[in-house]
Amino acid sequence: MTKISDKNLLLLMLGIGKDKGEIAKGINGITRLQKLLFLLENEEGLSKIEGGYQFEAYKSGPYSSTIYDNLEFLENMGFIKSETSGIATEEEAADLDFTFEELMDDEDIKTSDAYDEKRFTLTQAGIDKVKSLLKSEEYKSIVDGIRKIKSKYGNYSLDDLLYYIYTKYPEMTTESEIKDHVLRRGRKR
Repeated sequence: MTKISDKNLLLLMLGIGKDKGEIAKGINGITRLQKLLFLLENEEGLSKIEGGYQFEAYKSGPYSSTIYDNLEFLENMGFIKSETSGIATEEEAADLDFTFEELMDDEDIKTSDAYDEKRFTLTQAGIDKVKSLLKSEEYKSIVDGIRKIKSKYGNYSLDDLLYYIYTKYPEMTTESEIKDHVLRRGRKR
């Protein structure tokens, strides 16, 4: 199995388009990004990357706090930028919806602009880094896996993406605050 750092994997997820040679414009929303990385690990066999994303059941399904840390690191390094693209969906707000007591008790909680949906895009430095990673034959299987996930799930609405994950990976919904909403909405289709 090819080793890749979780930060480089995140850059590739943001930068790889559905078609070969295409550089993507980015990904809208932390929830979508989390779920695509979860599917990459679970459906394309990329479960143990260097450093790894440890997904756990959380308020809106599979969640890894490491993704937040890596996004902040990559933004500070000038590889990505995040822009507020709208008000967070119910699912995204659930990921960051904390009580006052939880905020006071836990110093590790991330709350910056908790209810703003973020769009994560590559800067020119990020595009250059993705292009250099794409040149490496070592990452070919990872790149192919990302393309498969983005081709298969990239056009799903967030509701459809969550419904798919909630029905295929029920063990990741045990802590979900939106489970009934997601499953009820899916049955209406």
